[in-house]
Amino acid sequence: MTIVYREFSHFFCNFSFIGYFRGKMTQTTRLSACLGQLLGIFLFATITVAATPVVVDTVIYKNAAGKRIYTTQRIKSAAPKVDGMLDDVCWSEGIWSGNYTQQIPTEGEEPSAETELKILYDDENIYVAIRAHDDPDKIDRTAGRRDFINGDIVGICFDSYHDQRTGFEFDLTAAGSKIDLILMNHGWDTSWDAVWDGKVAMEDSAWTAEFRIPLSQLRYSNKPKQVWGLHAWRWINRNMEEDQWALIPRDTPARMANIGELHGIQNLPKNRRFELLPYVRGQLHTFEKEKGNPFAGGSDTGFAAGFDGKLGISSDFTMDFTVNPDFGQVEADPSVLNLTVFETFYEEKRPFFLEGKNIYDFDFEEDLLFYSRRIGHRPSYTPELDHNEYAKAPDNTAILGATKVSGKSKNGLSIGILESVTAKENAEIASSDGRSEKTVEPLSNYFVTRIQKDYNNSNTILGMIFTAAHRVIDQDHLDFLSKSAYTGGFDFRHYWKNKTYYLDAKGTFSSISGDPQAILALQTSSARYFQRPDAPHVFIDSTATGLNGTGGMVEIGKGGNGHWRWDLNANFRTPGLDFNDLGYLMQADAIELQGGIAYVQHAPQGLFRSYAIETGIENNWDMNRSFLGSRYWFEVNGEFQNKWQFFANAYYETDQIDTRLLRGGPAVRVKGWLHNMYRITSDYSKKFSVGAMLHGHYHYDGISKTFSTAPFINWKITNTLQLSSEIEYMNTRTALQYINVIDFQTDKRYIMGELDRETLGMTLRLDFALTPELTIQYYGNPYVSVGDYHNIKRITNPRADHYKDLYHIFTSEEIRYDAQNNQYHIDETGDGYIDYSIDNPDFTFWEFRSNFVLRWEYKLGSTFYFVWTHGRSAWDNIGGSSLHDGFDSMDRAIPDNIYLVKFNYWFSL
Repeated sequence: MTIVYREFSHFFCNFSFIGYFRGKMTQTTRLSACLGQLLGIFLFATITVAATPVVVDTVIYKNAAGKRIYTTQRIKSAAPKVDGMLDDVCWSEGIWSGNYTQQIPTEGEEPSAETELKILYDDENIYVAIRAHDDPDKIDRTAGRRDFINGDIVGICFDSYHDQRTGFEFDLTAAGSKIDLILMNHGWDTSWDAVWDGKVAMEDSAWTAEFRIPLSQLRYSNKPKQVWGLHAWRWINRNMEEDQWALIPRDTPARMANIGELHGIQNLPKNRRFELLPYVRGQLHTFEKEKGNPFAGGSDTGFAAGFDGKLGISSDFTMDFTVNPDFGQVEADPSVLNLTVFETFYEEKRPFFLEGKNIYDFDFEEDLLFYSRRIGHRPSYTPELDHNEYAKAPDNTAILGATKVSGKSKNGLSIGILESVTAKENAEIASSDGRSEKTVEPLSNYFVTRIQKDYNNSNTILGMIFTAAHRVIDQDHLDFLSKSAYTGGFDFRHYWKNKTYYLDAKGTFSSISGDPQAILALQTSSARYFQRPDAPHVFIDSTATGLNGTGGMVEIGKGGNGHWRWDLNANFRTPGLDFNDLGYLMQADAIELQGGIAYVQHAPQGLFRSYAIETGIENNWDMNRSFLGSRYWFEVNGEFQNKWQFFANAYYETDQIDTRLLRGGPAVRVKGWLHNMYRITSDYSKKFSVGAMLHGHYHYDGISKTFSTAPFINWKITNTLQLSSEIEYMNTRTALQYINVIDFQTDKRYIMGELDRETLGMTLRLDFALTPELTIQYYGNPYVSVGDYHNIKRITNPRADHYKDLYHIFTSEEIRYDAQNNQYHIDETGDGYIDYSIDNPDFTFWEFRSNFVLRWEYKLGSTFYFVWTHGRSAWDNIGGSSLHDGFDSMDRAIPDNIYLVKFNYWFSL
């Protein structure tokens, strides 16, 4: 782990900046006269809350630990009609609490505007009223889709577990858009979507927010008297100001341990909620018609139905389940062309797996024991087709069903269990002999359990995780897949001195079994390359039916409370460790030792509202204790007084022993490099903001280098229409780019080339919020990358001290290009005969992906979607192409379109 300072309230170079608030307000409107006794009696009987004095409690109540307390009360009158107006009779009950404190930009200062809070409850709901005083002309009422953080915001967060680790947060923007998230000590998760109601309204000198939060959406103990953590905040966007009801110090390493407390909730009924969300979906798919292909007629249609559900097992634990889930409304993954040996990591975007994902988190440095994208992935097997054969296979494996059980007991025991079954998938093959089927993915079962227990007032946390993947492999052509894969681990964290210092420890294991073909594939995969000829500590066993490995990590550090931060980390992964059946692991066979130190300035100082400076070092070995190289880094980021933000870093890497460059061949000594990146963003609180990123990467081989730039804009065209766009251009020259390995005579030839590559991509997003419940989003991502190889060479001395002694560049007498077959022929011996050939590695890759999503929450918790997904892509390995050629080809291509309509309907019992 490295210390990288990030302000909680800032989404750097992204949509918006949020904060957490404090303030007070007074309003005393009195009835000054009556027109007689009868009229007085009438007025007394019909007086409204608007004519009732609003009394703000100016006393700040605190417990023995110094935490601020709000004492709520049960509603005695009718529950409020949630319209944002705060004119219901019930709002005359209870107390208004003000006295918020500024956290950003100047911690501890008075806020620029006052804010008031009131909380009430009954057996079914928590009701919250917030009045945010301000000049109506200055209130930022920028709207957006759900969880789109923009404009002025107020919010409330309940740590209903009271574990000082997580809270359920509900926010409303001044435009009425909803935001809900899980708030944690070191971040937040907006993927959690609860079913709740909230509205805003305007007053003469304030805007108001009204919340109705069902208790069914929270999790809490069954104690007769409840004490919850309480956090309330406000964000004033034009000032980029965060105010809080109970001030959380900006340098705290544990946010949730510093929030206030909510008292007064008593005798809540046991939570046994049941929710059901059935859906129906119809779609039309249009694509290029292919002559002779019976599966490519130009269009097809589809229909699906299924449901999601929730069952409150108790007030602490909930079961989520889904049958035949549909994710048609999910945004497409970004385009990428990966020329490395490592798997591309894609973010999870599917709602069922996003919600509550923090419960299952077990990160092991850059790796994960649970990577939910493995469930429902693209089929693993691609049928080999003869001439005039055609195949149709599903894009993704169908999830037949999945269940999650999660929650936390009053004794601090949190449990998360996930079980999922994916279907056996077949490809339909058409030939002159008729039609047949071939299995492309076996029936599979996935299981995850995560347990954590808090001790010592949440200063000590002990946990474990266990995952299992099982496949029913009953056909020989699927023997390359493992039959079963188990991983597990424990984690321990201990804080001391008010959570200033911490000690982390983790241990992991994996155990995989299958046919020797499957285990051989694991041994030779890019994560380990057991076939490396210069790695005496690993070897190929082609008869093995199992692979086992372990890993461990220890870290100690200072996480906050003061300007200085530091950490020291040591971790290892044995060669046989593998998480990739249900997790994500880039590379096994590694030992790392790293440390970092940072200085953080939160309060405004000179030119800056805040800034942080960090430096560190990392050293790497393999499990044979062979030293592989070192890396040093320096980083600075912060915000100027004019609200512009900046980021800069520099990495220097010494000469490295690269064990992956030849993809199973011997390790290669490669020259060190210098990397630097700069980024700046203008004041995002403005209607129009801009920014840019510059990146340089320079190797000391005198050849390899990278330059990239990415300017971007954010434009709030109106309060309801917003545009953001980024254009990224990259120009790369790589001295040693892998092409192929050839068996020649009694040796192997590792063929490399110098690669000149240009890439141009753009991301465009449009957000149109007609109302908080009716929104339109558009996402477009054109991408073109062209690569030209030259100076094709073979590795001759991989550990050479001098760079040019590493390889031999083929001369014009040794290599010639065959345009007819698009190949290079190599005569290494010089006898005039072709010794071996390689395909032309030049490439042009282009792709365009887009999504148009209309989302209408026509009833609380129930949604209608119209989705248009558009795509087109192609690959060509003819050299000499340009970016312009790629975009021309993209424009002429026949697109692939999916038009989808989906309804779901929320039931709650």
